[in-house]
Amino acid sequence: MQKAEYAKASILHFDVRPQVRRRTKAALRSLGFRRIANVERAEDLSHVVKARKFELVVFAADGNDDRIAKLIKQTRQYGKSSDPYTPMILASWNSASEVVAQSLNTGTDQLIMWPFSIEQLGARVSALVNARKPFIETESYLGPDRRGAKGRAIGTDSVEVPNALRARVLNRPDLAASPDSIEVARISLERIKINNIAQRISVIAKVLKKHQGDSGYMGARAAPELAAIDKSLGVIRRALVLTEMEYLQSFCNSVEQVTAQLSHAAPDLDARGVALLEQTALALRVAMDLDEETANAAFRLSDEVAKAI
Repeated sequence: MQKAEYAKASILHFDVRPQVRRRTKAALRSLGFRRIANVERAEDLSHVVKARKFELVVFAADGNDDRIAKLIKQTRQYGKSSDPYTPMILASWNSASEVVAQSLNTGTDQLIMWPFSIEQLGARVSALVNARKPFIETESYLGPDRRGAKGRAIGTDSVEVPNALRARVLNRPDLAASPDSIEVARISLERIKINNIAQRISVIAKVLKKHQGDSGYMGARAAPELAAIDKSLGVIRRALVLTEMEYLQSFCNSVEQVTAQLSHAAPDLDARGVALLEQTALALRVAMDLDEETANAAFRLSDEVAKAI
């Protein structure tokens, strides 16, 4: 089942276990891959992914070692990888549901469980070439959008990112990861991230309003939730600079000011302050869908209303 076109693709393969590493390499060669760089020490991996570009990476994870999860997330970070959108396959021995969920949350494209057959590995590779999922980005995740078509239709947009493996196998250099294509994808994903975080802040504000007067809930959750909003606003601010959406800073300022006032009083949040948090959080979320001129006009109006309350 060798495919001649796979011979042109370069692979980064990491596994600390020599015997298993040899078996995986043999399976990859059976599929037609020839350019395989093997790494056996985790401490070497971060340097390699930053210094070199690969069309595919295959990582092996030990269920009792979270270093690989951290390394994969690092590989998806801008500035720490030559291509944050490199197609990935993560191999694991542990099929426990919580381990599988944790593995998928690293941002890997495909997960395969040991022991696997050459056919199973081939199917994962083929999916990356012909049916790779688009990417989404949140405050803590960058990777494939695993929702179904229905979920994507009603939720946040996703982005088709550069696909080095497809580009090499199909001889389509226009699909590869270049500085320009990475930057275009990054800006689109940063916009998605801003929207996702704005929605999350709005949800937190609604939940706090819903539990207004519940001393038990407020005692346990008010301070942490307000701290989470403040942290998320910092992430949004950094993303706004990259996306040239700095006009939304004023909306962030409003949410931040209300959050700071409420934090000083936590857990005893007054009804007016919680209501204002909900309003300013909603304004930030809505402003995402407005152009700069309309958003600024809306902010001036909401600011005057807030002063009058």
